[in-house]
Amino acid sequence: MIQEFTVENYRSIKTKQTISFLANKKMNNGREDYLCVQVNDNTKLLKFGVLYGYNAAGKSNLLLAMDYLRDLILSGPDTKDQDTEFVPFALDDESINKSGTFSLVFFIERIKYEYSVTLDKERIHFENLNYFPEGRKAKLFSRTHDDENKVSKIVIGADCKLLSKDKIILNGNTLENSTVLYSYQRSNVHSVELDKVVSYFKNTLLPIITPRVLLKDWSMNKLVKDNTQKDFYVKLLSKADFQISDLEIKEETIKKEELLFSHSTKSGSHKINENNESQGTKRYFGLSGVLKELINSSRVITIDEIETSLHPDLVAFYIQMFLMNTQSSQLLVTTHNQFIMDQDYMRNDMIWFCEKDEEGASNYYCAQDFKLHKNISVSNFYRAGKLGAVPEFGSPIIQKDRK
Repeated sequence: MIQEFTVENYRSIKTKQTISFLANKKMNNGREDYLCVQVNDNTKLLKFGVLYGYNAAGKSNLLLAMDYLRDLILSGPDTKDQDTEFVPFALDDESINKSGTFSLVFFIERIKYEYSVTLDKERIHFENLNYFPEGRKAKLFSRTHDDENKVSKIVIGADCKLLSKDKIILNGNTLENSTVLYSYQRSNVHSVELDKVVSYFKNTLLPIITPRVLLKDWSMNKLVKDNTQKDFYVKLLSKADFQISDLEIKEETIKKEELLFSHSTKSGSHKINENNESQGTKRYFGLSGVLKELINSSRVITIDEIETSLHPDLVAFYIQMFLMNTQSSQLLVTTHNQFIMDQDYMRNDMIWFCEKDEEGASNYYCAQDFKLHKNISVSNFYRAGKLGAVPEFGSPIIQKDRK
């Protein structure tokens, strides 16, 4: 699970910005068993976070920053002259030439880890990984860049348990434009602790889901591989009032399958091809596979514009199902659906806002920062413009001289 994510100088984000899943101990609404996870004796984390803001405020960029950090660890360049694909804040002459920083505080098996990386388009300047076994901080590795000799300097902590020759191999394989964790995966060395961290970024923190991601195809492939999952999908579609009673995958060619939805009506059951279904039905079918993933395993998933093609009530119901049926997964979403704020399961520390300042830089802040009374409706305050993160429109009149 994630405790907090911090990013500085990336896309529309200029100054250091942090989003946190740390649960406020004073915000107990009686639903803690569903909303929070006690990851160790001292830390309780929220399972859900939602980010609001007007168009182009930078909501998606926060999720993209987290996804970029994941990519830095799981993929990398083949040669040292390749670009890191880093995108700095571009609306001032200073930031565009500066490096950016990405930091993640997360938990694996009740143990806290802290990872941070600083880079520009050409190289990694700093990288650090610490963890806290038995609550005490220990270094797994740190990495700096020798500008004069244009090489990385890596210090490996004792807890990595790498032999001297393995450290030399890892140092030699770490290009100046790739992370130590990516280089470790390409090296013939082995560390239990580094394996755990790599596995976290590969299997726990999953790629961003945008409105363009074809979730329907992803979920259908899951069904093709394991047809026993069908009952789960049918149950979720039924709960969502789509009048769907069954699913069938029909093989058209060796490499292509066709998904059929069975609709139950007064006149009987009728099969409809996926191409004739609404975008909402297909989107929700895809999200059903995401929910199954969140329920069956410990996952962290980010969804940009979760309301895409879906009714506001259905989005709120989906989030409720996630909260009531998952154990240690987290979901971070962006949305314009203000109806989510009205749900009785929502806490102020789950609600985040995003807006741009006069320099065009995105800033993120939490509803709990306003210290509203527990009986005050956050959604009403937001609609009234008292919490910011809403657009300021000009006059609706386009032509002055109308006759």
